[in-house]
Amino acid sequence: MVMPETGRRATSQHLHFTFDDLLKVRIGDEVLPHVETYFALRSLSAPPNAALSDWRALVRPGLGPLLGLLKQLGQWLPSPSALMGLTLGGAHETRAAQLRTGAPGEQLREALNAFWQVGLEPYWRQITAHVRRCQQELRERLAHGGVEDLLSHLPGGSSWQQPVLRLPDERGGEVRLSGHGLRLASSLFHQQRGRRVLELGHGRGQATLYLPAPLSEEDAPTLWGAAAGGERSLAALIGAGRARVLQALTEPRTTGELAQLAGISGPGASQHTAVLRKAGLITTRRERNMAWHELTPLGRAMLTNLEGGAADRRPATVSLLPVPAC
Repeated sequence: MVMPETGRRATSQHLHFTFDDLLKVRIGDEVLPHVETYFALRSLSAPPNAALSDWRALVRPGLGPLLGLLKQLGQWLPSPSALMGLTLGGAHETRAAQLRTGAPGEQLREALNAFWQVGLEPYWRQITAHVRRCQQELRERLAHGGVEDLLSHLPGGSSWQQPVLRLPDERGGEVRLSGHGLRLASSLFHQQRGRRVLELGHGRGQATLYLPAPLSEEDAPTLWGAAAGGERSLAALIGAGRARVLQALTEPRTTGELAQLAGISGPGASQHTAVLRKAGLITTRRERNMAWHELTPLGRAMLTNLEGGAADRRPATVSLLPVPAC
């Protein structure tokens, strides 16, 4: 069993490799629903991320009163395996989640099922395709450059100096793989830098290190918009966050007013208005220390032609979350 050493506080976690560990580095082939669900839960309350802002804007309104409970779960659940245990009715995971949230186990499982149906199932084909592309890139690097080249170029801010892989993690600690090797698995929703998730092996099982499957801000609207209303959806064309800003401009508004109406941060509203202005959809004028934004004729025409194309997203009927066994 892989065990962390204790008694050391640091800002990085150190993975110690032996020669046998380097020979046993593997890259996952599958895209597991419970893994993506786990990182998506964490993303609900994580700091704003440009690549996931459209997804959050699409999904959070559809979760309704479940949002608070799901954010609690995302902040508490320590690993994908813990989420799978809770979903399958594991006594230990259920009891721990009940103590943390104050909700009964059945309510927690129903909330997770609803989250899957609203937040992941409509996008599952796109999520799977993206993660598999990222995993294939890791395999190609391993094949062409070898394991040390792979460990030197992992996404997410790690650094390799033989025989130690340093992972950014506020918990710190030393982990010795002890000849069992390491499995690398990618997740689209694991975009946050500064904290990695390492699941330790049991018995002779391999430890699993979860890596970001990088998604650029430019590619995000295509991925999320493909399942959000088709080619004529405003969100599919410009992204859900920018669509909400555009729809809020029924009259000239300040950046702060747009942020409040669109449910985003002030810096996020500034970024969206800059993109919309460059696209010729809005104009901006400054009065003293405030920026006022309003639609151009092109922006107004786009709203007239396309507004209302996005699907109405409300929680679907609860069913079991499809989590396969590890």
